[in-house]
Amino acid sequence: MLFNKERIHEWTTDQLFASATLGTYQTCGICIPFFHNWRQTFTTVTCHPKAFEHILRTRFNNYPKGPTWKNTFHDHVRGSQGTVDFTKENSGSRLSKLKLIPTLYNWVNPTIKNGLLPILDKATKQSISVDLEDLKIRFGTDNIFGLALGKKLKTLNTQVTPEDELVALAIDTTIKSFFKRLFYPNFVLNFMRFFSIGSEQSLKKSLQVLNNYITESLEERNNRNDETFDDYDFLWTLMKKVKVNGPGHILSSSDIMISTIVDILLGDHNSVATSASWFFWLVMNNSHVGKKIVDEISTILKKNGGKDGDGSKITNSIESPCGEETQEWIEEPLSYEEINSFVYLHVTLLETLRLYPSFPRIVRYVTSDDILPGGTFLDDICVCGEDFLEFKPERCLSDDETKIERREDGYMIAAFNGGSRTCIGKYLSFLEMKSAASAILLRYKLCPVLGHQVVPKPFFTLSMKNGLKVNLKRRDLAAIL
Repeated sequence: MLFNKERIHEWTTDQLFASATLGTYQTCGICIPFFHNWRQTFTTVTCHPKAFEHILRTRFNNYPKGPTWKNTFHDHVRGSQGTVDFTKENSGSRLSKLKLIPTLYNWVNPTIKNGLLPILDKATKQSISVDLEDLKIRFGTDNIFGLALGKKLKTLNTQVTPEDELVALAIDTTIKSFFKRLFYPNFVLNFMRFFSIGSEQSLKKSLQVLNNYITESLEERNNRNDETFDDYDFLWTLMKKVKVNGPGHILSSSDIMISTIVDILLGDHNSVATSASWFFWLVMNNSHVGKKIVDEISTILKKNGGKDGDGSKITNSIESPCGEETQEWIEEPLSYEEINSFVYLHVTLLETLRLYPSFPRIVRYVTSDDILPGGTFLDDICVCGEDFLEFKPERCLSDDETKIERREDGYMIAAFNGGSRTCIGKYLSFLEMKSAASAILLRYKLCPVLGHQVVPKPFFTLSMKNGLKVNLKRRDLAAIL
């Protein structure tokens, strides 16, 4: 593992592929006397969907995140741990369904129109390449701050305010500092924490910046009237929960609310960007997939008669829209109804998440002895078929390719965790990815920069080590209609 630390994700995949059961293997680390519990050095590594379901749903109480996770993130999880039930039962449903439409029109679409597309238009006119992963990270950061706090950052703007730049840097530094903790022995990490040196000093300053920013947002909300709220951000959801349940509610402490918001900001900082970047890379390397997606977008636009979100007419000719009418199509991002109509684009994103999940490792700690389905060694060779390493979006399509077909093994894709631990931002993530992907692919042809190497980076998320450098060219819509 040490010799492969720069390609740890690929190395782990190789080990799983080479294992006797093609999906599960057991290993052990080095136990240092007085510093490690020898039982904690034994590790079971699996990518088998049945094992995922057993761990994440069937016996999830037996598989907590464990001491390593708590030791790494202890700075801000002390309060947020108390909000698990609220997050799962209340905010999950609110974020997953009720808030999708206002989120699209209040945060996502304005960021696409006023932030993302102007940068791509400028790059196209000047014939310069762009780092699509960097743009998507900034796009996701702006959106998650708007959704979480009702105060959207503007990191995609050409003139970023010093405050926005400081907060965005604090998010990035915090995540990197947490990641570095995984490589320090506990006694070294405790020494760095006590004297506040190295990455621990940077982490302390960054968390303070985030706490101050969230506290200011909390104070602003307390000073405004209830009637002024029509934007449905997560902070306001938490505050209303406290008001309804009274001062004794678990969320009454502002520290707990701040910790919960920090969790959301850190979790969504670059996870959507990571998935979207691998999606674009796969589409660029599989031109037939890109063509099918563009055809689906144009078909939906023609089927809707060129009507925008409020139902106003954009085009008069559904069958054969003229050049002027197709130009009007691309002036605004797609509506919620249009985004929700995608089938092939959605299964392409599912296939991307199967091959390149945002969080490639889900770490769990066993509290009591257990046996995985089928015993220690799982019986099934591969639930995805012999072509499981291939990029094949049709894997989740019905035979007539008109609807998404739910596989019997629902844990084939565990990018959003599962069971009661399913990510509360799952549907919002799909909304962001589909909105941005349709907006970009409808307007531009993408091709990778010659000689640019795309490889995973050893990190919490499956980010790209060198980014995703692409060249853009305006798409001729008349040629595809």
